[in-house]
Amino acid sequence: MSDLVLLIWLIIGLVGLELLRPFFKSIRDVAGFLLFPLLALLLIIVSAFVYGFRPEIIPLGIVIFFIAVFRIPMLISLMQGLRIDEDRNLSLIRVSIGILFLGLAGFIAIRFSPQEGFYTRPVSDASTYETMVLKGQSGSPEYFVRKYISKENEPKGTILLIPPVNGSVEVVDTICVALKSRGFSVFTFSQPGIDIPAYDVLNKAIFPSIRNTGSYVLSFIAGLQVKAAHQYGIYFEKTRMEALDFLLKNIEVAEKLYVVGYGAGGAAALKYTAEHAETNIAGIINVEGPLYSVLEFPDSGGKTSGLSLLLETLLPHPAVHIGTIPAVQKPLLILASDKIKRTDQRDSRYATLVRTVHMAQAPAVIAALTGAGPFDYSDVPMQYPVYSSLMGGDGNRVRNSGYYIDATVALISNFICSIEKRQSMGNTELSCSSIPVSGDVYIEYNDFTKSYNPREVLGK
Repeated sequence: MSDLVLLIWLIIGLVGLELLRPFFKSIRDVAGFLLFPLLALLLIIVSAFVYGFRPEIIPLGIVIFFIAVFRIPMLISLMQGLRIDEDRNLSLIRVSIGILFLGLAGFIAIRFSPQEGFYTRPVSDASTYETMVLKGQSGSPEYFVRKYISKENEPKGTILLIPPVNGSVEVVDTICVALKSRGFSVFTFSQPGIDIPAYDVLNKAIFPSIRNTGSYVLSFIAGLQVKAAHQYGIYFEKTRMEALDFLLKNIEVAEKLYVVGYGAGGAAALKYTAEHAETNIAGIINVEGPLYSVLEFPDSGGKTSGLSLLLETLLPHPAVHIGTIPAVQKPLLILASDKIKRTDQRDSRYATLVRTVHMAQAPAVIAALTGAGPFDYSDVPMQYPVYSSLMGGDGNRVRNSGYYIDATVALISNFICSIEKRQSMGNTELSCSSIPVSGDVYIEYNDFTKSYNPREVLGK
């Protein structure tokens, strides 16, 4: 049992004891128990500083907050020396409701807490990666770049990994370390003001403004249905493309460069590669990165102001047209939720990615692990199990969260190895080796099968 779970049990015990106090004569008149909900609320606040943001504890915090608020009048009466008689008239229904909500919130907090050993796992230190600061001219964005440098004399290649906006480098650290162990040199970065949060050279979290945080949440939830949220999605896609362009010009990379992009970063990689055919990028891995910038919403009909324009911008109106898809001329792998097999998802969230694959002018493959959701190709299943549970895939989910991390590394490594085999005309004396991917994996590919075997991505 982890320290966090023990703390949650302590918090539940403190509040539960106060709720049940009126039913026990021996402690009914001990007024100090009224402070327990406030103490529990304080412990939840302190835990946020110790363990970071824990979404699974939010329901428990809300329940305890209201319980504490209802105890404030009794505390005020106690401080004024007045007698508290509310507990003499016991309300079984009121107490039962409190216990029910406390138990439900506590179950969520315990059930979706990180696996035992998560907070005691070896943390990446200076021997694992180095951090440097890159910044252009005055007024240009600042980037905190992590370098996971392979110790091999001849690295298999360089991977530039564009992390997801939500979680940034901390939710891809295990992926980066695993790719480094496979012989790749890996670069990734945090961008203050954009990433939620970014991490500086001391690994200190830097949170963006509430406005930028809200913009990202809206773009993720409603970027395909609401015009205003869609514009936010385009904004994040643009910032990731600017970051990609800047970093490619300012970091030292090997001759073979591969770009792994999460979310907006994946979309930016597709657009950048299509617009810069001369780039030394050898392959692209897009992880759940639909192209917002090619979606077209209904025209405003010449309206420039007024209530009708406001409603048209804020109310759900699914995109009516897909514009020009980037003509990708580099090998492409897309990692997506297994919901991509569903017709309704292929026509909405994944429409741009499916079309990109089948219009690509190079080998292109879609791979989807069984039960995988949009967050499962990163460290999220291990760090924030509640996200994976709320937004999982359609298939039978593998209970071992480490499966999705290991399978992600295998898919990326196998894809790069398959590219090298294709470029070397089947030469078997390559430094790379395939890793078999277990479980049920959905794959889809375009017509470049004469010179490329898409099942090599699965290590077969």
